[in-house]
Amino acid sequence: MERKVADKAQRHFVTGVSMITSNGYFGKNVMAAEWTMQISYDPLLIATFLHESSITLKNIQKTKEFGVNVASEKQSTLVNIAGGYSGSEIDKLKVNNSFTFLKSKFIKAPIIANCTINAECRLFSIKKMGDHVMVVGKVVAMRYDKTIKPLLYHTGRYYQIGDLIEPFRQQVRVNKSTFKWFSKEADGKFILKCNGAIIKSGRKVLFLKYTKNNMNYETIPYLKPKRGVNYLQSLQEYLKNMEIDVRLKPEPIMKRLVLENKNRKQRVNFVLFEGTIRNGSSRILLEKKDSELLKAFYS
Repeated sequence: MERKVADKAQRHFVTGVSMITSNGYFGKNVMAAEWTMQISYDPLLIATFLHESSITLKNIQKTKEFGVNVASEKQSTLVNIAGGYSGSEIDKLKVNNSFTFLKSKFIKAPIIANCTINAECRLFSIKKMGDHVMVVGKVVAMRYDKTIKPLLYHTGRYYQIGDLIEPFRQQVRVNKSTFKWFSKEADGKFILKCNGAIIKSGRKVLFLKYTKNNMNYETIPYLKPKRGVNYLQSLQEYLKNMEIDVRLKPEPIMKRLVLENKNRKQRVNFVLFEGTIRNGSSRILLEKKDSELLKAFYS
C-alpha cells in the first residue's frame, strides 16, 4: 500500500482523546492518546497505544499502573498541552491555569478533573504492535459524568458530538390486540426481534393462529430467533415442524418498525423471507389481511 494514501486516509478515522497519566521514575506526567479504548468487559480492560520512547511508557513499566482520563469537549486546550510537549521538556501538569485533579483511590498517578471518564488501571499486559506499544490496564476504579460530553478528534481537528441520529424506523399504528401481543412477546425488551415468513399466492397470504398468555392472535408465521442461529435455516425448520411445505427465497427483508397504540410504543425488528407453498402442500392460503402491520411488511 502506498504510504501517501495511508497517511491521508488515517486522518479520517474518528476517535476520542484520552489523557494518560503516570507517576514513576520520571515524575508525574500526562500525555494525549487517541488510540485508547475498552477491550474487555470482564475483566474490565482498557488498551492504549504509546510510542516506545515515551516517558509515560517508562513510568508505567516501572510502577505497573496508570490513569486513563477521557477528555471532555471543553478540554481541547489540556489535550494540546498533554500532546504538544514531552515530559522531558516541561512539567505539563504544572502549567498555570490548566489541570485540576481528583483524589485517586488505588494508584499514585494523578487523576484529572472534569473528564468524561476517569479510570485507575493496574498494568495487565504490554506488547509491541507495529510502531507502537500496546499497554493494557485492568481497571481497579472508575468514575464518569454522564452530563459531560467527550471530545472528538478527526482530520487533525477537535469536534463536539452533534445531534442524535436515530436509525430509520417505520411508524405503524396498530390496534390494541396487535400492540398487546407484541408487547407481551417483547417481555420488557426495548427491541423485539422476530423472524418471519411471508408466504403468498396472488392476493392470498398465509396466516397462523397463535395462542399464548391466554391470548389468541393471527399473523404471518414467525418466531423469536435465538442469538447466533441462522435465521433462514431456523425458519425453515420451524415451518417444517409445523408441516408447512414452502420454498423460501434466501434474501432477507429487514423491516424496522415502531408499533404505536395511543401513547404507547414498541420497537420491533422483523427479518422476513418471502416464500411460496410447494406443490402438494395441504396448507391453505388465507385471504390477505387488511392490517396496518401487513401493509408495513409490503411497503
